[in-house]
Amino acid sequence: MGVQAPRPKDRRQIGGTADDSSARPASRSESGLDAVDLRLLELLQAEGRITLSELGRRVSLSPAAVGERVRRLEADGTVTGYAAQVSAARLGYGIQAFVRVSPHARVTVKYLRSQELLHRPEVLEVHHVLGEDCWIFKIAARDTAHLEELIELMSTLGRTTTSVILSSPVTQSVLLPPTRQPGS
Repeated sequence: MGVQAPRPKDRRQIGGTADDSSARPASRSESGLDAVDLRLLELLQAEGRITLSELGRRVSLSPAAVGERVRRLEADGTVTGYAAQVSAARLGYGIQAFVRVSPHARVTVKYLRSQELLHRPEVLEVHHVLGEDCWIFKIAARDTAHLEELIELMSTLGRTTTSVILSSPVTQSVLLPPTRQPGS
């Protein structure tokens, strides 16, 4: 005859708040995300500085319920971080370019010269890819002389091909899980 645990006063104490749609069954996509999660991801990607109150207003949940969902999306690795987007030109980088590198034999990303390049502030992105080239670097340079210096450094890794970026009509799109096409 032990002491019985107190019973919850209402369902809100079991598995979420009353206005948290995760407390009731919802249709989830193959990624395990429901419609509210997908809308939250869309809003967070489009407006990274949006408040929990505003998020809640837009998805019809309380700020607490939205905060819990956002924390869950962060904890499971769906949301990987938040960052400010800055203008390279305003920081003094007048040229941006993609440099594709087809490395010499046995040159890998672990190669010392590669490591030095990966940590330069002018290197904005590095992608290891399949195809004719192994790496694609996105870099920012002050001017053509600086661009030439960066390409010369990269050419120590292998053959380079450079494409200067003239404009970027799409810089970052909202990414959501793929939808199944009929018949697939």
